[in-house]
Amino acid sequence: MKPSDAAGPGLVPAYSARYRWYVLGLLTVVFAFSHMDRNIISILLNTITHDLDLSDWEGGAVSGLAFASTYILLGIPLARVADRMNRVGIIAASLGVWSVMTAICGATHNMWQLFLARMGVGVGEAGCVPPAQSIIADYFPKESRAFALSIFGLGIPIGTLMGFVLGGLLNESYGWRVALVAAGVPGLIIAIVVWYTLREPPRGYSDKVEHLSGEAQPSFMEVVRFLAARRSLIHLVTGTSLIVFGGYGSQTWVPAFFERSHGLTSGQIGVWLGPSFIVGGVGGMLLGGWLADKLGNKDARWYVWIPAIAMIPAIPISALVLLMPATIYQIGGFSVHAYVISIALMALPGAAYSCYIGPVNAVLQQMVSLRMRATTVAIFLLFTNLVGMGLGPVAVGAVSDFMHARFGQESLRYTMLSFLFIYAWSSFHFFRAGRAIRDDLQAQYQ
Repeated sequence: MKPSDAAGPGLVPAYSARYRWYVLGLLTVVFAFSHMDRNIISILLNTITHDLDLSDWEGGAVSGLAFASTYILLGIPLARVADRMNRVGIIAASLGVWSVMTAICGATHNMWQLFLARMGVGVGEAGCVPPAQSIIADYFPKESRAFALSIFGLGIPIGTLMGFVLGGLLNESYGWRVALVAAGVPGLIIAIVVWYTLREPPRGYSDKVEHLSGEAQPSFMEVVRFLAARRSLIHLVTGTSLIVFGGYGSQTWVPAFFERSHGLTSGQIGVWLGPSFIVGGVGGMLLGGWLADKLGNKDARWYVWIPAIAMIPAIPISALVLLMPATIYQIGGFSVHAYVISIALMALPGAAYSCYIGPVNAVLQQMVSLRMRATTVAIFLLFTNLVGMGLGPVAVGAVSDFMHARFGQESLRYTMLSFLFIYAWSSFHFFRAGRAIRDDLQAQYQ
């Protein structure tokens, strides 16, 4: 039986603070497993491309496009269901599906088998984020929602760390197939925990709305027309899509970059790169969410100014990371490999690139009515993942193939360097979103 607290007036349940934080923690664990299962292929990609004789373009298609195609295709239908039916059941079932499909990836023997299995992972994960964010918005009021959604976003660096360390070490000892199977199985246990312990909250609970059973769900086209009229949202979608494009493009290929340009093994990369990602990601998300709640409640423009400002110093630091030569420096009498400095510095742009998550997701939940929340997130993810997750890894892989004739093993270094302008472009759109965001947040759907 799921945990519950005493019912309040009108039979509306009263959830303790402890249980609300349990819900947030459990959903963050689910989100972490989703990112472990989708991103573990990054640490394995160099091995997989050699084992299956794939080009960089094909590797990018398997890791990004295959997953994103079904993730995008099913995201909106599942979100529409989540806006009117039990969200807990959707999350539990989705977790079970993507866990099984991750394990199946380890049993594939050619590019197309792996492509189809990765599509299956996308099928499952399509049912995770929209209903999860909708549930969090019902448990946490808008005054603390950005920080709560930032904590949920910690699933990204935590899951990436898990995938890099687990995948890197298992790949070295047992091979990439065992690594994928080991990543998929634990999710089945978490799915059972979600089903039996996570309680579906009344919609609008944190917004003091006590009864929604008679409220009609807006049609899909009504949601689209409402969102299309929000000028700030157009720029938020564009800016976020560009960050995700650069982020997924580099995250997918940066392990291969360190293997090729610095001579590291997958195990070394997992142990070194995972902590750098989690320090940067955790720091950026928590700081972005905290600042958004502190400043955004006074002036809504800070929700978009925070990521816009963060992009500016991140670009030159990223360039320094990529241009670090494969050498050894003498620092204070100690020999320090350049890759150690490079990986450590990656935490800084990592923090900058991840601080948008809390503020942007809080804006999405505040901009629309209660029965539009999951659908709005899915529409938002449709564009950001189509551009970012779907095209980012493929674009980097294709340009790397093109540059290989001139730069050889260093082609990934110069490819990722050439894509850094994406973040300046993103910053421009976040600043533009600030012009209309206050008016858009007041124009609630009627």
